[in-house]
Amino acid sequence: MTTILIINSVEQQPTVREVLSSVVDAGETIYFLRLPTVRCLGPLIQDINPMIEYDVEYTISCLPEGYDVAELVEFAVETDADRICIGISERTVTGKARIDDLTESVLLHDRISGDFVVGEHAIILEELDYAQ
Repeated sequence: MTTILIINSVEQQPTVREVLSSVVDAGETIYFLRLPTVRCLGPLIQDINPMIEYDVEYTISCLPEGYDVAELVEFAVETDADRICIGISERTVTGKARIDDLTESVLLHDRISGDFVVGEHAIILEELDYAQ
């Protein structure tokens, strides 16, 4: 299986830990896909280390400046991703996850569909199907 984890901030340790410990399976490949506003994932990856504890292989990629969601979906198609995980950046006063523009665009994209799951720190679109 393959997972894409979209990183929109270097302060996403809780999101990354949740995805690694409860979403992905041992032996999976994870693509840390950072937004152009995130300069470096070194500190984030160091905080999560040792990655070997999770028994996953990972790659760090970056979306280009001025990207649109179609490029993210194309990346998912190219990597044959089984799921896309996006960190929850904000919650309402009642504790419900607030859907940001990126998450909404991914969920509503006409070329991708799947099961929608809300975790403690991440929104997950899993069992992905891709329209031709």
